[in-house]
Amino acid sequence: MANLTLSSPSLLQRLIEGMNRALQWWLFELGDILRIITWSKKPKMLVFEIENDEPIPGSKVKPRSISGRKNISLKLADRNFLYRKIKLPMAARKNFDRVIHYEFNKYFPIDAEDAFFSSRIIQPKVGAASIEIEIWAIPKALVNMYLSMIQQNHPIEIRKLALLDNEDRELITLDIEKAQRLENGAEYAGFERVLSLVVTGLVLAMVIYPVSRMDSYLAQQKQNIASLEKQAQPVIELRKKILALDKRFQELVEKKMENPDQAYLWSYITKTVADKAILEQLQINGRKVQISGKSPSVEKLIRSLESEPQIAEVKIAGQVTSSKDNRFEIMKLNLTIRE
Repeated sequence: MANLTLSSPSLLQRLIEGMNRALQWWLFELGDILRIITWSKKPKMLVFEIENDEPIPGSKVKPRSISGRKNISLKLADRNFLYRKIKLPMAARKNFDRVIHYEFNKYFPIDAEDAFFSSRIIQPKVGAASIEIEIWAIPKALVNMYLSMIQQNHPIEIRKLALLDNEDRELITLDIEKAQRLENGAEYAGFERVLSLVVTGLVLAMVIYPVSRMDSYLAQQKQNIASLEKQAQPVIELRKKILALDKRFQELVEKKMENPDQAYLWSYITKTVADKAILEQLQINGRKVQISGKSPSVEKLIRSLESEPQIAEVKIAGQVTSSKDNRFEIMKLNLTIRE
């Protein structure tokens, strides 16, 4: 085998053509990415309908858009498509495409190499022993003829092709660029794959670097937020205490408005209990008072109440039980306010 060097015109030409193709491909892809990022409306595929055996651009296609590298749709009459529904063993589910390719002649009157085709699995029923597969096929010669007509009349380099039926259903999708690269030969295709990997690496580096910088920035901001939260914790706790006092104050005001005569007793008991208990209910009948709620220690609460000169006869009503989380004792106390 002859050694190839950069001085060889054929290799230099391949290098230039490969770089040009790779650059054009990436510019097209980056354009799609930018449109997605900027929420721009993605341009529709060029649709050509077959009328009198000629591909005619759809009515929504603007004349100035029929040029350059494009994705197009070819709308064909249903009679042009060959359709089969076949059954295969459930074991063929993972590689049914390969099975269909090997046995294509069994289902269609043409060779697999002379047809474009697609297939899909119909969702099997639970417990089924086989799978049903729908296959659509169309002769390559027919599709290539229409594509040749389109490219003779319009300066289009076809990138991807979708074959539609009369109801605009996309039956077959083709990557024309990829197929053309494979037809250029293994050596040239391998060269383009290497070049594409190099360009891909460069693009990924351009994307990953700012992403890594952004990750570092976000991590730093997360640390700053955690530090600020730690500094603000005492203020948060103080605010909670202020809100609790304000709530107690509002309850006193409401109680005073309900029964002004009992306002003093309500205020006195609430102040006496303070943070030794959480009062849920307080009933006043003359000088007799019943309080209910929960406390970290009912025993300490009783001793605190008995130490007050105006409070007497502090007794437990019923039983003292524990809360679900065992943090509090649920209680009900009876007591008397001295004159």
